[in-house]
Order: sequence, then C-alpha cells, then structure tokens
Amino acid sequence: MKTIITLLMSICLLPNLKAQQKITIADFEILNNTNWKGTLTYKNYSDGKEVTLQTTMKITLQGNKLISEIKFPQEPKANSTSKIKIRKNGTYFGDEKIISKETFLDGATKIITLYMGKDNNRKAKMYKTYLFNRKAFSITKEVEYLNSGEKIIRNKQLYKRI
Repeated sequence: MKTIITLLMSICLLPNLKAQQKITIADFEILNNTNWKGTLTYKNYSDGKEVTLQTTMKITLQGNKLISEIKFPQEPKANSTSKIKIRKNGTYFGDEKIISKETFLDGATKIITLYMGKDNNRKAKMYKTYLFNRKAFSITKEVEYLNSGEKIIRNKQLYKRI
C-alpha cells in the first residue's frame, strides 16, 4: 500500500518538475535572412517617461550565432550589431540563462532568459522574453531590483517582418 501511495504522489508531482530548458540554433531558423520594421520603447531613467523610437532590424544566423543589425533612422549613432552565441549546450543565449522555452501550435516560439546586472545603478535580475514567428518578433526586458520582488518593464522592441 505504501508503494502505491508513493507511486501516485510521484506521478502527481512529476508535472511540477522542470527539466533544464535548452535552445538550439534551429529554434531561430524562421528568422534567418529576414528584415523587420518596428519600434523600441523604453522607460527614460531621468523622468520615468516612455520614449518610442522607430527602428529596423536584419537578422541572420551564422553557425551557432544569431546576428542582429539594428538601425535607428532618427538616431543613426545608436545603430548597433550584436552577435549572440548559443552556449553551454543550449542552456545560455549569450550571457543569459534560459529559464523557459515554449513552442506553440501556430509556429511561434517564446524564450525567457535571466541574467544578473545593474539597472539605474542598482543590482537587479534582468528578464528578457523573446517571442517570434514568421511575421512578428518582440523582445521585452523586465527588471527586478534585488529585494524588491517587483518587476518593471524597462524596454520593449516590437517588429513586423518586411
């Protein structure tokens, strides 16, 4: 009887256990050689107001890296290129630890990452949510200051494929 109860409890608790989340470059294949147009909205540190900038982005895959070229037509000095490598057997996206990955029936993928850093000169946990499919792509960065227990959205990038 004890064995049956232990077995039933194990089965009930099993869905609550999370396996290590992993990503591969194949998860990003639908983004390879694509161009995007959209906005970056961020919360200004000095006055707390939201600022929105028009932006374009080009994404390519190269080996185990996702390369994004971001351009700001109104602020060309802010243009940037980033190369993010999938590391540690797919458990890291650059320096960001993968904490969740979901693939939806419509082909969309949602990846949530976590890393430690500073925001507004305060130690914080940084969460990024990457959500994409063939037509849309977004990145939302949330900040949780240590010992606060509260998250704020620091910035959000929203793109549509062109």
